[in-house]
Amino acid sequence: MVRGKQPKDKFIECSRCRSFVGFEVSGLTCTFKEASAKNFIFSSCRQCTRIEELEKVIADLEVRIKDTPPPTANSTLSCTCRNDDLVVVDEWTLVKGGSRKSPTPKQPDIELSSRFRELQPSEEEATEGDTTAEQEASVVVQPMRVRKKINIIGSSIVRFTDSTVCKDKPNVTRICLPGARVEDITSRVNRVTEEGSTVVLQIGTNNVISDPTEVIKGKYKDLLQKFRDRKVHVVVSGLLPRRGNSYVLSKMLDINRWLEGFCRKQGHTFIDLWDKFYGRSEWYMRDGLHLTKEGAVVLGRAYNRALVELLGEY
Repeated sequence: MVRGKQPKDKFIECSRCRSFVGFEVSGLTCTFKEASAKNFIFSSCRQCTRIEELEKVIADLEVRIKDTPPPTANSTLSCTCRNDDLVVVDEWTLVKGGSRKSPTPKQPDIELSSRFRELQPSEEEATEGDTTAEQEASVVVQPMRVRKKINIIGSSIVRFTDSTVCKDKPNVTRICLPGARVEDITSRVNRVTEEGSTVVLQIGTNNVISDPTEVIKGKYKDLLQKFRDRKVHVVVSGLLPRRGNSYVLSKMLDINRWLEGFCRKQGHTFIDLWDKFYGRSEWYMRDGLHLTKEGAVVLGRAYNRALVELLGEY
């Protein structure tokens, strides 16, 4: 039993994704003191477990897609659904019990005439008049503007930004990867981006505690180079202040300064929101890391301004 006054909030760090999980909802049967030991390994938080389940589902779907033979050009396919399973057969199926449209009765031929027929123009005059009217009423139709794809990619910090950035914009997608690190985005670049698209990137917070500064810079270089190879323009949002000691904060500031200069050399856009979020505890949750919905709205508006300056109307 641990003596003394116990803190109200007890969090443990996941050894895999480095995110903090409430001890009471972690499912652990040991005591909080045992879970806080240095040699204790906790790698089964809900986020990691969910990611593992999704990766298994994706792997299973990829295998099923590879095993499915492509349809031939001369085959006629139809589908029947049984118990919510889609079954493909190589022939038409007979639908019984369906309603049949009643035939439309044939209308009798009625000759129509008008006593004002003589006043109507001849066929030649009418054709000439229609041509002139078409020329006068011709309208030049401008082609529809094709909006390029925009992805908001980041860790759980971008979770609630879609209400501000993605609203009424079908070409904008938010991709939230809880607990993600810089290298996790690097391995997914080809899957989550299109060539010539634009990306708003919010990543790196989960690398600060575990990786040395130079290692983090190297991972940023690899990630931005991969975006550049796919001709993707990146709007890099710098690290946001988080709860920590002076060493952690100074380390994050050093990374932001270097990242700003590197983005300028590579032709990417960098937005620095450190001063805007520093000291604004009302924009953070109780863990001092994740943003509240109010803080996410502020972050989303900053993304909007950067995209408007870069692309104009998007």
